[in-house]
Amino acid sequence: MQGGASAVGAAKEVGANLGASAWAGTEKTMAVVQETVEKAKAHDDPAAQASAEARKEERILEVEAAKQDAYRHNAAVAKDGRAAADEKEAVAADEEGGSA
Repeated sequence: MQGGASAVGAAKEVGANLGASAWAGTEKTMAVVQETVEKAKAHDDPAAQASAEARKEERILEVEAAKQDAYRHNAAVAKDGRAAADEKEAVAADEEGGSA
């Protein structure tokens, strides 16, 4: 049973990581589009263009940090789930051993 519980936990972790990655990709794309719009509006102002690029880079770094936090959280949740499954299996084994 342990293998099945671990496989389910791993699959959930992968799914959650895919969701975090998709969200991050969307956010990064929105940052790039926003930067492009801001640069187009400020086509004759190099300071405004530099500011738009700086905001984009900052947003991308924030999104990447959030994605990595989500990955760590998902791994911790999966680890806790596997630990709970292992504990449940150990209790069941003890009960079987005690009644035999």
